[in-house]
Amino acid sequence: MILREGPGFLIHSAPDGPWAGWIGSRFLEEGLASVNAAPGRALARLMRLCALLPGGLALVWDHPPAWMEALPAEAQQGWWEALSDLPGLSLHLAPETAAQLPGGAFRAWVHGPEPPTGPLGERWRQGTLAWVRRTGGPWRLPDLGCPPPAEEVAPGWLWGEAVLPVAALGTLASGDLLATALVEAQGAAERGMAQRLAAEAWTGPPFIRRSIGWRLALTGGAEFHRASGSWKTAFGQLRALAALLQERLRAPIHLGASSSFAAASLLGRQALREGLPWRASLPLPPAPGAFTPGLAADPRDPAPLESRAQLPPDWTATLDHPPALLLRTPAVPSEAGALTLLERLEPLSALRWLPPELPPPGPFDPDHPWIPAAAFPYPPDPGNGQQRSLFEELD
Repeated sequence: MILREGPGFLIHSAPDGPWAGWIGSRFLEEGLASVNAAPGRALARLMRLCALLPGGLALVWDHPPAWMEALPAEAQQGWWEALSDLPGLSLHLAPETAAQLPGGAFRAWVHGPEPPTGPLGERWRQGTLAWVRRTGGPWRLPDLGCPPPAEEVAPGWLWGEAVLPVAALGTLASGDLLATALVEAQGAAERGMAQRLAAEAWTGPPFIRRSIGWRLALTGGAEFHRASGSWKTAFGQLRALAALLQERLRAPIHLGASSSFAAASLLGRQALREGLPWRASLPLPPAPGAFTPGLAADPRDPAPLESRAQLPPDWTATLDHPPALLLRTPAVPSEAGALTLLERLEPLSALRWLPPELPPPGPFDPDHPWIPAAAFPYPPDPGNGQQRSLFEELD
């Protein structure tokens, strides 16, 4: 992966091809290997494709897994566990598909109109599954992008992503500096991809130039809110910046939020090191000079669940795909407690629970460690008082 740093932004890209992508399971059958005839070969070819995409690959399972019925239960569980454990791969399922799958410790995102309940909801609250609200329309892939609306998810790609703090939008709104850096990164990736295709070293499905775009991701939302910033103004600047970049790059721009701890830390240290204007929203020493990942409160610090799960109210009108929110708890939440929390959040984002039985995700920052799970608040019980929200505490 190539990391380019500019004043107020980071760019992640690959040297010789797409940085990330997504593919539907039907196109997996046609373009890589038949899961029905050779499930092991399909896993191997997916692994090779993931190795080419440093930003990750989303596999959207958009057809029934009926071929599994002929296999023993243990073989079925082993295949799904191996699939979801491929480095860089995220599995996305509809609720009806997830209900047909065997048990096991496989990890996936479930996209449905209502939060999972029953056995599926138990696995969601245990942290092996995550939930994204989807009421029809296109699949919205957290931390990645939004495939075009279609019955089947066609292969799609990203040249890379640009991460920037919300507080820097006003300075970067002209887009000239960021657009120039993205044009250079895209040109290098296109030339490298042309050589790869000429050498027949591309192991994925047929590459179509019009199916590739960029991701523009925000970070530092908690600091922006603490500084009493206007979200309406910030989202307007983001839309204007995306329109300018789309015209310059001749590619779609996917708007989202970045949950990367490393990117948020690098941008915070850059702001302090170079004396950039948005450093004023960072916490004072001895706190680490780093932005908070995403738009909500930091998942590594004890805080009310609502402050870690609620986003600016206007985010759905601007962002193409929901931010991924990680909710750490001192125990597996009850179904009633989880549903009570969701009733207080509107609009809902992509939610994953992190009980103490699961290790927190890396990379681990020695300047900002994960606080032990016992220090985090319990999920709310029905009838208890409402916790203060991040975006209401200053009202």
